[in-house]
Amino acid sequence: MKKVKKIIVVYLVASGVAFNIFLIWMAAGLPILIDRWLVKTERPVQADYIVCLSGGVTGDNLPSEAGWRRIYTACQLYLDGYGKKIVFAGGGASDVSEAEVYAEAAMWLGCAEQSFAFEPGAGSTADHPLSLLGSNELGISKESALNIVTSPLHSRRTALCFKKAGFQNFRVVANYVSRKQDPALVRQLRTSRFEFYQPSGKTYDDVLMRLRTRSGYFFEALREAAAIGLYWINGKI
Repeated sequence: MKKVKKIIVVYLVASGVAFNIFLIWMAAGLPILIDRWLVKTERPVQADYIVCLSGGVTGDNLPSEAGWRRIYTACQLYLDGYGKKIVFAGGGASDVSEAEVYAEAAMWLGCAEQSFAFEPGAGSTADHPLSLLGSNELGISKESALNIVTSPLHSRRTALCFKKAGFQNFRVVANYVSRKQDPALVRQLRTSRFEFYQPSGKTYDDVLMRLRTRSGYFFEALREAAAIGLYWINGKI
């Protein structure tokens, strides 16, 4: 019993120390480090297609926060001519595919429906390359030039999956803003329609907000690292 109690005490003390170090690290804004390895974003190239990988939807069939960023990046690439069409790829667990939801959001961002193509069959990151190759409508081959759009932390796993599938001419793009100076399409250029409007300058950088955002980012990075490990064990990358 004494040994058991000693083990429990050591475990509780170690857990408490680790938890406090984690809180201080997140609140102080110190680097997470693992994210530097996970992020593999590249410059876009002139390509046959821009492939926007879905990243989930909410319960109301709206794109997730990560999904909105992917959609916007894909639209910005299309505006600058980095692909003849945007392929929205991904199935999902809802009655409507994530590919369809993302395309609807892209129309709100200024892209015309005729600029879209769809591949709603993929259920995971590893499924996307094979689903694209199996689409007769798209005619994508391993030699096709692709700009693949995803989230920064998801970019390395995406690149490894497409490389494993034999794709030879692709770039993974996690962030891009169009060079077109049109506020209607490039949202960073937008200004208010109200002449009397003045930005408040308010920031959300208090300690609790930093803990919330950075801890979420940390666990997202940890999940991605674990997913890469599982993919490697299962021979998917």
